[in-house]
Amino acid sequence: MDISGNLSGIRTSQIRELQKLCDLKTERHKLINSDLAEGMARITQIWNREIAIFISRSGWVFAVSVGKHASVHLPVIGERKGGKLRCIHTHPKGNSDLSALDLSALSDLGLESMTSLAVREGKVHGIQLAYLQEGKPETLDLNPEMLEDFNYSQFAQKVRSAGSQKTALIHNNQERAFLIGLSEDNEDDAEQNFLDELKELSLTAGVKVVGQLLQSRRFSQSSSYLGKGKLEEVCRLIQEQEATVLICDDELSPRQMRTLEQASGVKVLDRTSLILDIFSLRARSREGKLQVELAQLKHLLPSLTGQGSILSRLGGGVGTRGPGESKLELDRRRVRNRITQLEKELVAVQQERTVQRQKRLKSGIPLISLVGYTNAGKTTFMQKALEQTGQYSGIPVGENQLFATLDPIIRRIRLTTGRNILLSDTVGFIKKLPPKLLKAFLATLEEVQQADVLVHLLDASHPQAIIQAQTVQNVLRELGCENKPTITVLNKIDKVTNDFEVSRLAQQVDNPQAISLLKGDSLTLIWERIIQLLPADIYNCNK
Repeated sequence: MDISGNLSGIRTSQIRELQKLCDLKTERHKLINSDLAEGMARITQIWNREIAIFISRSGWVFAVSVGKHASVHLPVIGERKGGKLRCIHTHPKGNSDLSALDLSALSDLGLESMTSLAVREGKVHGIQLAYLQEGKPETLDLNPEMLEDFNYSQFAQKVRSAGSQKTALIHNNQERAFLIGLSEDNEDDAEQNFLDELKELSLTAGVKVVGQLLQSRRFSQSSSYLGKGKLEEVCRLIQEQEATVLICDDELSPRQMRTLEQASGVKVLDRTSLILDIFSLRARSREGKLQVELAQLKHLLPSLTGQGSILSRLGGGVGTRGPGESKLELDRRRVRNRITQLEKELVAVQQERTVQRQKRLKSGIPLISLVGYTNAGKTTFMQKALEQTGQYSGIPVGENQLFATLDPIIRRIRLTTGRNILLSDTVGFIKKLPPKLLKAFLATLEEVQQADVLVHLLDASHPQAIIQAQTVQNVLRELGCENKPTITVLNKIDKVTNDFEVSRLAQQVDNPQAISLLKGDSLTLIWERIIQLLPADIYNCNK
């Protein structure tokens, strides 16, 4: 019987002793062979490390793993075998309570049961057994003296019938997300609203949000994002809410992502990954799909780090010799090659767009770009502009969700004055947009850089309207467009209950114009302001 896990510093004779113990068979009606349990407790005391074993229904030990004093890495088990195995592991500190990670492993591995043996002075002093009841973990405390009389076979019948309901409780295969974030001590309310935005992003990605948790940023840890206590609380809440994915409001380092995945036992996504997932749903054009794939691969590449036990090292010198190129390096090389290929394809696409842009410049028609925070009403503005000028838009109806438009849309509009303009709609902005993500979509945002006038759509009814306006200005500054002539459209004023808020907002933006696109307010005043802001040479050449 091979033993996996942390065996450093352990004598070979002691490993053989554990192997010999694991050759003992447990009778079908028993939870564990008493000699095996006593031997595990004795060796646990000597090593001060957890020992975990998997026992099959026939009573034989299937696998063994040794961990640190407070945790043990469970070996990978196939789903078909998981339901036929029970896991029994020791707790060197003498506490029999199963941890959130233990209960998570019970569900994730599909085990029949999970049992802890509390070890004190080399003896078993407490036992706790967990099983799934209607998809949720239930625990049962056992007295060590009662272990011989406990009929595990009868108990297992109940476990199997309850465990069979696990698949039905996946909630129609819809992923269930638990959200986490860090708040500043003086901005709890604002940060709460930021988590509300993360919730909207999750809903847009088709994920059901089942819970959320905030921690003060000063108590966070660089290795695990959350502090130790909050991390344990998150693991417990994930188990209670049956969450299948953990979503973080910030961009995570590869180390933080691995730590959170190992602690929680569920998939972990950061804010950037979530936004890219939404972008992949929204991309329709070839250019949009290329940009999304490129951004996803560049975000993935730093995560392909680390050195597992099955991976050999590359390079020269001592400690770097191995059988050849590792799978890790192969993956990295494939990703880099694909990134290079995508960048070449995007260069070709950008050249095509440059030719189209030169034709537009020769025509002398001014370009007006719609910019703004996501879900501020840019696509609806484009639709209303075409409808009110008697043109068929051919644009999908604006949706009340984040990033409804990803690919750039340009339409020629003839105003009532007889002048023509080109109106472009681009991807919406959002806070905490990583620079590398902005750079990946630079080709799409070139329309903003080439625009003669910007129309900034702002949701006047949003409680964080000022912060959203500042976010848009920050992105425009990064694009070098902060000095372009701009009109600020205060949209959704029909939802504003306090007129003073609209007046206060109007004082903090450039060239404000309050309208309600939903009610069909006229855009005439906006066109007049655009004509006033256009450079004279551009306007006159288009008469």
